[in-house]
Amino acid sequence: MIIYNILSGFQLINKRGGPWSRNHTTWSGVIMASLLKWLVLILNVLTARCQEREVYLKQTTGQECQTLQIGESWLSPSALECYVKCMFLYPDTCQSVVYNTDNQMCTPGSVAFGPLENVDTSIPVTGSNDMIFYTQQPIPPCDTNGNFALYDVCGTTACLYLSTSQAKYHDAISICNGMNSSIFLGNTLARFSVFWNVSLSYRNNDTWIGLTDLAVEDKFVWENGEPLSDQLAWWIFCPGQPNSWTLDENCAEAKHGGWPGIYGLNDADCLESKFYMCEPFDEYITN
Repeated sequence: MIIYNILSGFQLINKRGGPWSRNHTTWSGVIMASLLKWLVLILNVLTARCQEREVYLKQTTGQECQTLQIGESWLSPSALECYVKCMFLYPDTCQSVVYNTDNQMCTPGSVAFGPLENVDTSIPVTGSNDMIFYTQQPIPPCDTNGNFALYDVCGTTACLYLSTSQAKYHDAISICNGMNSSIFLGNTLARFSVFWNVSLSYRNNDTWIGLTDLAVEDKFVWENGEPLSDQLAWWIFCPGQPNSWTLDENCAEAKHGGWPGIYGLNDADCLESKFYMCEPFDEYITN
């Protein structure tokens, strides 16, 4: 209605004649184009709002989930308004927000993930009314009638087989391949939090992850060929690791059994036997 009134008023000025109709044809075209751009923008926002109202935002206190700030904070009257604006400003990266009910402060965040010790925990602020709101990420297909089951950590879900016995790294890969799957990758912070929390909660013992520096020493690569970024390495490795204590330490593990209570991956001899997780090939290839 606002846009309609503006356009109607503009047309009335033109009908009256005067300078707009006689001497400012070029300016009228510019203004009309600008108004149309605003119309498209408003319609896009309204469409997004309608879509987001159908999204179920999950709320946490921050004790079980964390997020990383991706932009400046702003005031918002509600958590829903906070999330809608976040999606509008950061359509490719906003998957969670931190919202404070006391001061109505909205902070845009990355995808939510389980508590990781190397991640800044100032969002949400301990003792405040900061709450994380996040949406469930797409749930992968999973044949739960077989050996696989769905495991969710803060909105990120993976279809996993958890081994009941230990195996050498390459034997673990072969066993997974035999189930039309691959050893699990933690190649994003959210996926790594799934690996860490599931391996700790359900096995609580040393567990292989699909990450090695077998090709080039100290150049860790995920099993799908993707190199480990320096930023992700800082989060997921235990401080001081990988250290290549022996020349054969080329495979990465969560050392839950050997280092109980210590966070982060360790580089280990691939010929040692560990537990492992498998993920179906379809999901493995798309990540």
